[in-house]
Amino acid sequence: MLILSVIICTYNRSNLLKRVLESITTQTLSKDKYEVVIIDDGSEDETRKIVSSFYKILPIRYFYQRNSGLASAKNHGIYVSRGKILLFLDDDDIATPTLFEKHISTHEDYPENNYAVLHYTTWAPDMVITPLMHFITEIGCFLFSYPYIKHGDILDYTYFWGGRSSCKRTFLIEHGVFNQVFRFGCEDIELGFRLSQHNLRVVYNSHAISYMIRPINFDDFCKRLIKQGRSQFVFSQLHNDPYVLKWTEVIDADKTWETIKDLFFLKLKSARDLDKIANMKMKYNLNIDEETLKILHNLYWWVFKACKIKGIIEAKEKMSQKIKNYQKTT
Repeated sequence: MLILSVIICTYNRSNLLKRVLESITTQTLSKDKYEVVIIDDGSEDETRKIVSSFYKILPIRYFYQRNSGLASAKNHGIYVSRGKILLFLDDDDIATPTLFEKHISTHEDYPENNYAVLHYTTWAPDMVITPLMHFITEIGCFLFSYPYIKHGDILDYTYFWGGRSSCKRTFLIEHGVFNQVFRFGCEDIELGFRLSQHNLRVVYNSHAISYMIRPINFDDFCKRLIKQGRSQFVFSQLHNDPYVLKWTEVIDADKTWETIKDLFFLKLKSARDLDKIANMKMKYNLNIDEETLKILHNLYWWVFKACKIKGIIEAKEKMSQKIKNYQKTT
């Protein structure tokens, strides 16, 4: 009997998607108990071809849509899924063999409709973990904040993380789906906030594991954080709630940007240059001394926080310009 729908939204990552689907072939959960729902958000690469090569191996259903963003793709997946439980899996995360089974067993322990499940994601064992990748997951926690939680914790909506969470389908159908104004970032936490009005709880199962297989470099991560900041501003405009305003970091963002904007590109360059040196040392098995590492981490902290603030300010200015343009036409 079908229980679990695994929703994978993808865009132009056919090479990574292939590895994700290969990992699913090793699942201990019987194939009659799950389906893999692929939402192709307008890919122009070989995504369709890659998916079709797994039709005889996995219970896959493929749906194509014009590029509309992550929230739209996730909603598409929700409505076409047939399982009672929905697991959102990123297209750059591979599943360990027991991942699906452990999600289901946790839901069996917490059968109430309002309980979701969060699994643990870490870097794939065969990846080279750069100083930046270690920092954003284990120290600064700009990507994941697993060091702050433990197995079995019952968490709030801020841990309803996309790409590593599952929930009951009826809970979403009855109480809300993703807001499609978000193309990247905050679509999961914003939905979690609305679901928290209906007593959403997130159970953390650290024994359910996926591995991220896409390395992250400095420039790409800075761009990601700027986009994240833009989405945080949008989130803050949708919900005038003190907890939302604190989480989105919009309070005093203008004042903060005024104090740091003149240093932004200088600090950005310094962090980029030192990041390159650290990567080079690691490549040749040379030790990074504690003082250098401390300086690097401080630069990471400053630049990454500044990138989010920059995104917030950009989104705020864009909204102000739209308002001015509208006023001119009325």
